[in-house]
Amino acid sequence: MIKFFRNIRQRLVKENKLSKYLLYAIGEIILVVIGILIALQINTWNEERKEKIVEGNFFENVLIDLQKDEEKLKHYQKFYTKRIEYLDTLLTYVRNPNITMGIEKFGMYVEPVFYASDPINNATTFESAKTSGTFNNFKEKELLKDLSQYYADFPLIEKAFSSTLRFVENQFEPLMYTLPESYMTEHTGILVVNEGNVQDFYNKIASIKDYRNITADYERLLRTPIMENYLIGDMGRSFNALGVIKVRQEMRKRLELKIEQYD
Repeated sequence: MIKFFRNIRQRLVKENKLSKYLLYAIGEIILVVIGILIALQINTWNEERKEKIVEGNFFENVLIDLQKDEEKLKHYQKFYTKRIEYLDTLLTYVRNPNITMGIEKFGMYVEPVFYASDPINNATTFESAKTSGTFNNFKEKELLKDLSQYYADFPLIEKAFSSTLRFVENQFEPLMYTLPESYMTEHTGILVVNEGNVQDFYNKIASIKDYRNITADYERLLRTPIMENYLIGDMGRSFNALGVIKVRQEMRKRLELKIEQYD
């Protein structure tokens, strides 16, 4: 092709057809420019296609992370819903001295209160893309903004959960340590809500024979004002945690719907 155009130029020069040569030269320049523009456009299309694929893969992986979040949030919701139920039962016995709880039931209802839940943030995909600067080429800026806000709000759930943990460590555990734990059996942990298996722990405690014949005076503990104060304080923190969980679930659902509509 190059040889073909060279022959035409040489022929025009030999024939001294300057005007035709100039027109030909201009036409050749235009063709070259058009070729360059087409090549640039094709390259741009290819780059945009690659960026679209990267962006699509990113949102697909984010969806997976959000689905993991939902499973965790369901667990946290169950944890605090059950916690409120147990606190409600204990408070009912605290405020009604005419009913007797029984040491075994007492142990089953106080044991779950010892436990707290640690929130997990499934933000691997988001943080990896953020660190690498991948976001710079993404088109869905509003969706990225919403996603960024979702992960930026994670400390709210951390704060709510840590409030419960600190209250347990600073208030509940010192209160319960005034009572001998001879009430514990293999059934004590039945009501515990935990992601891991805790039954082996209670089986182990139950297997160690207690020859002291000590009776845990749980009735005295239930009647103390400090027990009532603790139960109410824990219940308030649990309701607050449920509120934070609900807000995050709703935000997560909105994000999921927006990403599913992404094309």
